[in-house]
Amino acid sequence: MGLGMNLQILWLGRIIAGIGGFTLSVFLPKLLSQWFKDRELGLAMGIYNTGVPLGSVICFGLFGRMGSLWGWRIPILLTGIYLLITFILFLILYRLPPLREMGENKPLTILKSSKEMGWPIWWVGFSWLWFNAAFISFATFAPTLFLQKGYTIEQSGLLIGIPLLGSLLLSAPTGYLVDRFRHQEWLIGIGGVALSILTFSFNFSSSFLLLVISMGIFSAMIPAPIYSLPPEMLKIENVGLGFGVISTCSSIGLFAAPYLVGKMKDLTGSDQWSFVLISLFFLFVMIFIFFTHLSRNRILSTIQSSSIE
Repeated sequence: MGLGMNLQILWLGRIIAGIGGFTLSVFLPKLLSQWFKDRELGLAMGIYNTGVPLGSVICFGLFGRMGSLWGWRIPILLTGIYLLITFILFLILYRLPPLREMGENKPLTILKSSKEMGWPIWWVGFSWLWFNAAFISFATFAPTLFLQKGYTIEQSGLLIGIPLLGSLLLSAPTGYLVDRFRHQEWLIGIGGVALSILTFSFNFSSSFLLLVISMGIFSAMIPAPIYSLPPEMLKIENVGLGFGVISTCSSIGLFAAPYLVGKMKDLTGSDQWSFVLISLFFLFVMIFIFFTHLSRNRILSTIQSSSIE
């Protein structure tokens, strides 16, 4: 992309980068789940989930300025150089995870693996879908509201970045809590309800700074618990597919939500209804993680009944 001289090359670069990004989003948590399955998995996933907010803060803070000074190609080329260095370090430093019993020694088809996973992992994926849908919609449409209320572009960018800082600072402590107390569904549900209330509050409160700081705190309660659930819920041979489900759901939310919220704004001519819809997205996080909780309890009850018989 950084060296592309026409639109076709730029498109090709974006497609290749998208394939690479999606692949990493599946395989990296899979590798972590193999390394930390029996020890500190929540903390590992918490540290892993600081990557996106940290990268976003760096990009939003530096790349716009770099692009205005030296051209749009420079940030992209720097990103490519960084990824190349990361690739080399990975080859040098990576070690295979401890060997684990894989259960059946025959390959599983995707249909059989999907059947073995069951519905609970899909409820987790849908919760992650709505969280990403809400967050990307907020980041897309909140700046317009801030500008209408008299904030500058720089101040609007700062307000949008504060929730990311919350995830950056608090994801690892949240992961530690997961390791110590489990009950991921409760953390996710509380975070979803709180974010729903906070987002809805933008319609009648002008304390934007307090609202986005609170969003940063509660948004950190969701990523690490979500990513710690697949290794706990699934057999080791199905964990990779479980993370694939989560990443697929995330991509659907990121792709579709801004269009839906934008359509709502066009139909109503009001930012208020846009924030009502974003608030509903966050509320759906709690609803679908509640389905996860019910499904897991039902499975455990069935297993316990079979053991007694």
